[in-house]
Amino acid sequence: MKKITFIFILFFAVITLSMSGTDGKTSDPEETFFSRAEFKNNFHLNVPANQEHSILFFDGPDSAEVLKKTGGDMLCGFLSAADSQERKSGSRPKKVKSKKLGRAILINAGLWLSDSIRYWSMYAGWIEDWQFELNWKDQKRRFFSFEANKFDSNPFVTNWAHGLSGAIFYTMARYHRLNTLESMLFGMTSSLFWEYVTEWREVVSINDNFFSGIGGMPIGESLHRLGHYLNSKPGTFNKVLGYIVNPVMGLNDLLGGKKWRRHFEQPSSEALDGGLYFSQKQVSFRGSEKWTAPFFHIGLETRYNTIPGYGKPDDAGDSRFINKPLVSDLNIDITLGEKSLKEYIFFTKVVIFGHFSQKIRQNSAKELHGYSLYFGAGSAFELFRKKSTAYYDKGEYHYDFTGGEQATQPTEFTDKLAIINLIGPVLDLSLYSGPFKFGLSLGAYFDFGMIHSMAINKYSTVYDIYEPRMKTTLSHYGYHYAFGFTLSGSSTLRYRNVELSGRLKYQYYDSIEGLDRFWDMVVDDCNVTDYRLTYKVSAGYSIPNSPVQIIFACEGIEREGSIKEISHRESETRYYTQLKLSF
Repeated sequence: MKKITFIFILFFAVITLSMSGTDGKTSDPEETFFSRAEFKNNFHLNVPANQEHSILFFDGPDSAEVLKKTGGDMLCGFLSAADSQERKSGSRPKKVKSKKLGRAILINAGLWLSDSIRYWSMYAGWIEDWQFELNWKDQKRRFFSFEANKFDSNPFVTNWAHGLSGAIFYTMARYHRLNTLESMLFGMTSSLFWEYVTEWREVVSINDNFFSGIGGMPIGESLHRLGHYLNSKPGTFNKVLGYIVNPVMGLNDLLGGKKWRRHFEQPSSEALDGGLYFSQKQVSFRGSEKWTAPFFHIGLETRYNTIPGYGKPDDAGDSRFINKPLVSDLNIDITLGEKSLKEYIFFTKVVIFGHFSQKIRQNSAKELHGYSLYFGAGSAFELFRKKSTAYYDKGEYHYDFTGGEQATQPTEFTDKLAIINLIGPVLDLSLYSGPFKFGLSLGAYFDFGMIHSMAINKYSTVYDIYEPRMKTTLSHYGYHYAFGFTLSGSSTLRYRNVELSGRLKYQYYDSIEGLDRFWDMVVDDCNVTDYRLTYKVSAGYSIPNSPVQIIFACEGIEREGSIKEISHRESETRYYTQLKLSF
């Protein structure tokens, strides 16, 4: 496992460094992932003329009428109230100021100070984490050796939430014009500063640095682009929604950066694509018990595409390397029962850089023929959580490891995972042939994550999970730290108003041994493995001249895990009747 991990990281490091030096055809130097030319151009940026459109989800002269026809009169009237005319095209690009790293550091320092005060005011809740004193002997071990680098023992929600902290670091840098790589390094530095300085009594948390430093990038980039897109639209509702999506942008605007931010490249009205889903969901579960139950499902899918002219007629064709993020996705799924939330999924993905190729022609009937293709490197973050049934599996439960209360056995942990798809190759192909359109997306990632052990509940019926002591998070919170991989693919075939689609994802994880915070107390540091297979097929029909689509779908989930000779498997089959509102 260690050899595979090393080879995988080395391979993509070589690809990243070799591709990052390529000069692509881009007019946005500050957006590029990395460019040697940046340091010779004083970080100046030429920004194309801005274009504004009237409302949130519908752009174009007929958008208001379309929305009214679908029953959105009140929303349409509210959003259209602040409509403005498009700015005159053809104006010369404006030269803007260089990157403001100092301002980003200063504001970030203010956030760090306030959070440090909060942390130290609540110190009593984290005393079990204090393993170092403020003396040269202990701090030398922390700063000048890897002895203090461990996986911490906090609850699941405490640890995955560091991805959101990382997104704050990242978007702070992106707001101040740092590019993708620089912003990720800004986030990593901020995370390391917190671990080494603020939490000087604790171990240097490996998992926190992964989630804050690397996991913050796919989350932050998606929020940065989506928030800026919404805020660039006129209308109070759009502005408020943009600030909700990216509160860091709102904070900086409040502190006086709004006029400067107006020089950002304005997004195309067609950059954002997505939909809202409302579904009736029937679930059949098979595991230690069997049951069938109905649920209500709400979903949001967004894709922000920054490739100019993507999917548009271009007889001459286009082929170039793009040294900045091409596409960012943000998806949210919520499943509701009769009285409470049953399950949620949060997923973001960014294509960091890649090669784009396209050749599309349009015939006399305005039908497209040709292809669009990009191949590059991507990163993603995925959070999945089922509702807890046991008190010790809930976010508010925090075991202090001082010999107090332990989880009852056999345990009743529910499925959960937080995964960073660190990096991997991605491919997206679209083929156009008249009324037909075919899409194919593939991805393969090397992962780090916090994974619920599917075997832990069954294991606790046979063995005591506290004596001899197992991995701390495994025995007390039901999850383990692991490296692994994700293989994913999806395809779509569309003919006029009919659409067929399918997707498949396989994930495998192998636990990491030897780095527990309380390593000196761990006796049984056994290996844990888990895998997750999901697949979904669907058929949809779009109602002509409306954003409404009716979809019928079937989804399957296979989940299995092993601890020593104990293994356990669960599966679900889900049937959806969906109503999708596209935007």
